[in-house]
Amino acid sequence: MQESKLAMMIKGHEIWLEKTNALDGKFELALVYGHNMRQDGLADAKRLKAFVYHPDGKRLDLDLIPAENRYLIRMNPEKDGYSTVIADMGSIIFSQTKDGYEQGPKSQFKDVIYAGAFHQMAKFICSLGNDATFQGKVEHGILEIVPKMPWCQVGQETELQVFYEGKPLASAEIKAVAKNEGKEMAFIKTDEQGIVRIPITRDGQWMFLARHRDPTKKVGDAFDESVFVNTLVMESR
Repeated sequence: MQESKLAMMIKGHEIWLEKTNALDGKFELALVYGHNMRQDGLADAKRLKAFVYHPDGKRLDLDLIPAENRYLIRMNPEKDGYSTVIADMGSIIFSQTKDGYEQGPKSQFKDVIYAGAFHQMAKFICSLGNDATFQGKVEHGILEIVPKMPWCQVGQETELQVFYEGKPLASAEIKAVAKNEGKEMAFIKTDEQGIVRIPITRDGQWMFLARHRDPTKKVGDAFDESVFVNTLVMESR
């Protein structure tokens, strides 16, 4: 991997799940890698896993289907309700030296300025029926964004709650991106209960991104901290 790609992952590139325009009647998502809902490169398939939590709590693995500059995920609903699709990008260590970025623990390099273990996750909530009452909850991952409702309403605020290790995370920084704009629309910190309210000003799909650094999760000769990134994409109504 070239240094520029390493720098992009450290400084801001992320994975996310977005709904496609599939016409075959199936529920189809795309797993995309890039920045601000603009595709830029392709995530490493060897580090990716995808699965779904069905309304009854059952978890099933999902296949990643290679496509142009992305992966597709197709899912057949088992019952009415809300199912949560998760993409998990396994942890990777980056070390920064005076000469640039390298992949691997700091013990492998000289003059290391910083080393971090980066772990990314993406989430999309699929509505598979009209009769279920949505109840947001933590389902997977050490860092997770839980919405009050699984969609956005243009002209209103969307309420989200951020959890870390199953507990509300105060002062978490949440970035909101509108796909139709391709840029950051809001940057707000959560309150003491981990809650944030973000105004929805455009139609289309929105990505909400949380990033959390934890210096207590370190390994002395390998990395200085763990960095977790979680994205949640929802559609506006």
